[in-house]
Amino acid sequence: MRVAVFLLVIIASGLQCLAQKEIIDGYGDLYVFYNNDNTMRVVAAKKSGTVCDTIIKSSANNLKFRYFAKGGNADISFDFKLHSRIRYPWRQEKPSKTLIVSDLHGRLDAFVALLKGNGVVDDKLNWIYGDNQLIVNGDILDRGRDDNGIFWLVYKLEREADKVGGRVHFVIGNHEDLVLKDDIRYVNEDHLQFAALAGIPYCSLYGGNTVLGRWIRDSYLLIVSGRDIIVHAGLSKKLIDKSYEIGEINELGWRFVGKATSLRKELHPRNETLFGSDGVLWYRGLVVDSEKHTPITDNDLNEVLKYYDADRIIVGHSEVDEIEWRYGGRVIAVNVRHYKNFEKNRSGALLIEKGNYYSVDYSGKRTKLNN
Repeated sequence: MRVAVFLLVIIASGLQCLAQKEIIDGYGDLYVFYNNDNTMRVVAAKKSGTVCDTIIKSSANNLKFRYFAKGGNADISFDFKLHSRIRYPWRQEKPSKTLIVSDLHGRLDAFVALLKGNGVVDDKLNWIYGDNQLIVNGDILDRGRDDNGIFWLVYKLEREADKVGGRVHFVIGNHEDLVLKDDIRYVNEDHLQFAALAGIPYCSLYGGNTVLGRWIRDSYLLIVSGRDIIVHAGLSKKLIDKSYEIGEINELGWRFVGKATSLRKELHPRNETLFGSDGVLWYRGLVVDSEKHTPITDNDLNEVLKYYDADRIIVGHSEVDEIEWRYGGRVIAVNVRHYKNFEKNRSGALLIEKGNYYSVDYSGKRTKLNN
């Protein structure tokens, strides 16, 4: 058996991370950094709870990573390799099937159940969805234990889907932006403990010099699939009043997501509205009706859809009990509480197939929305 040669950095625990093998394990935490000398640094949690901190040569093409879930009773693991970011145009024709899920917040068990139950992956978590499409509409990060694992699984499926003509999209959510700009109020405590043991600030684990940090920053704030817009929180009338085009929204996104709020305002005058309460990461007017969040009117919604040349907007961010068909189908709300719905096998995702829209549960049962 050929053995890869690694330069190891041994930390205080005295643990040697790699014992003559080409797989690096991570139990709930696995992060890969790019170094300036053409090497990579891998920082991962071992099964024992200690920290592996390893320098590897970027040319180690046979190196694999294996993620093990730590949340709840989930017995989930999968292997993956690193690859270059795969990007598609933000506007594309709709494939035969599209599965949309949002606000997973670390519930890898619920995500895997949705993928298996709806025929997206097999029992080994390999892509079997052909030339169809998976869209994760923001908020993988925060709250749950296995948010890191969800990102690596989406990252892995991106490559596998592309090889057979399928597509995987991740749309940035407000919690990704929060973590990238070092707002750690909602981070799972176990991640913070790992970061302290590793001696690395948590936000730096998703820094611009990391694989996942770059991958997130290189994602869109919204995409268009056929006549549907997929955006994390929503599109407000204020955005069209100020003439925000989709291209500008995505351009400002990849330039300024993760920047401090005050700095963003200084760097570009259009950032204040785009990243504010009426912007794509925080607006709740398409779903919530409260004193604080006034719902959008029918006329204003029609103007927004006309301006962006779309028939409907699919949003996460604001919680609903079940996948919700709103405003006669011009809005679909997909942020269900996975920690509740998974246990009861209620609706967990939106399936679009041949012009029909279905709420689907974790076993794949469909309920048609556009009757």
